[in-house]
Amino acid sequence: MPSTRTIVSAAASTTATFMVIRSIARDYLPREVQSYFALKLRDFISRFSNELTLVIDEYDGGLNQNKLFKAAKLYLEPKIPPNVKRIKINLPKKETNISLSVEKNEEIVDVFNGVHLKWKFESKSTPSEVINNRPFNGYRVKTDAAYFELSFHKKNKDFVLRTYIPHVLKKSKEISQKKKTLKLFTLGSQRGLIGDKSIWQSVNLDHPATFDTLAMDFDMKKMIMDDLERFLQRKEFYRRVGKAWKRGYLLYGPPGTGKSSLIAAMANYLKFDVYDLELSNLLGNNDLRHILIATENKSILVVEDIDCCIELQDRLSRARAANPDFLIAGYEQQKQYHITLSGLLNFIDGLWSSCGDERIIIFTTNHKERLDPALLRPGRMDMHINMSHCTPSGFKMLASNYLGIAEHPLFVEIEKLIATAKVTPADVAEQLMRNEAPEFALSGLIEFLESKKRANDGSEAKEAEERAVQAEKKVLEISEE
Repeated sequence: MPSTRTIVSAAASTTATFMVIRSIARDYLPREVQSYFALKLRDFISRFSNELTLVIDEYDGGLNQNKLFKAAKLYLEPKIPPNVKRIKINLPKKETNISLSVEKNEEIVDVFNGVHLKWKFESKSTPSEVINNRPFNGYRVKTDAAYFELSFHKKNKDFVLRTYIPHVLKKSKEISQKKKTLKLFTLGSQRGLIGDKSIWQSVNLDHPATFDTLAMDFDMKKMIMDDLERFLQRKEFYRRVGKAWKRGYLLYGPPGTGKSSLIAAMANYLKFDVYDLELSNLLGNNDLRHILIATENKSILVVEDIDCCIELQDRLSRARAANPDFLIAGYEQQKQYHITLSGLLNFIDGLWSSCGDERIIIFTTNHKERLDPALLRPGRMDMHINMSHCTPSGFKMLASNYLGIAEHPLFVEIEKLIATAKVTPADVAEQLMRNEAPEFALSGLIEFLESKKRANDGSEAKEAEERAVQAEKKVLEISEE
């Protein structure tokens, strides 16, 4: 039996010989020949291995990115082990969250339902390509083709394809949603083609409003949050009953009652982008359809002061009826405002409303009574939220937000005044911002509420007097007859 020294010597000699052969092959054999022998060697070794490897390329053979590659990159980010030596770090433009990814040849081991899976990030050089687009005509560009290798035992092939890969896709969506930087979109000055996303221009939506900070009754906040959560969980329900996966909310009440803050809180809660649609900027029903197609899923579409938009339509209709030459004489004025009510209704719940999933549509108005009943029925505006004047519970939330206090001896007097003063949360917030000392801020608020109450009492007395005068006139008219 050969000695240990003999075995070690033979192994060292074999290794040295292999290294020399590899060096010669690398220096003198063409790359194609090297690739051929490497492939044959892998095939030979794989015959004795129980391991199966799936290759996930970055691109699908064209210019489109492979969705599974992007999903794998997101899925693996929180699973990067501490012993990894090289990590890529990236902060995309207009984003606030840093992205991490492994470098070439780094491995990540994942265990799912007791199955061990090994991920490895690789890249390979591709032949240089000539660019034929201006202004880079004739330039040669050399890029690396990135891909992931997913290795596991052959017996788990069906499990990986049917269970693990869908799990990766699902988790990556959740991670992407958590990392998402919210955007506020407004209509751009240029109109693109149907479905062209450049119709919209965006800025980061960094509004601090949350349901925790809203000056709103607790029961109302809970009702809205429960409704939103139920909406998110009912994708299959909407599909089963044959309805588009969308939900409509009407926010109504006087100015300053927090309608915009509620919209921001809903966006932050859902992690949905917000599309601010100004109907007066559109050129008709066709333009409205283009706008709808160009919005993404998981978004909130907001039309503020919907009653004002409808009033413009009414004025246009009356002008057309009064002046037959209106179509010519007033073209520049009327071309901005010819979205019809039927077009708006079709936009909310017609066939075009089904062009997308997980969408929230919000209308706001200061005068609900002015709206056409057809706009308000369930299926269009599913939930009507009354943004009322400030309530005692709303005041306590504002005091906590602005002054950092939960109780104070002056609260009792303030709550009594708020119940009758008819002030908005914006009015109360403005008073609380005037002094950081709770005692002075609350005293100033009491003076403000008392003055508002006197003004309200005076206006109510005047209205009562006018009603009495009108009633007296009617009595006199009847007696004279």
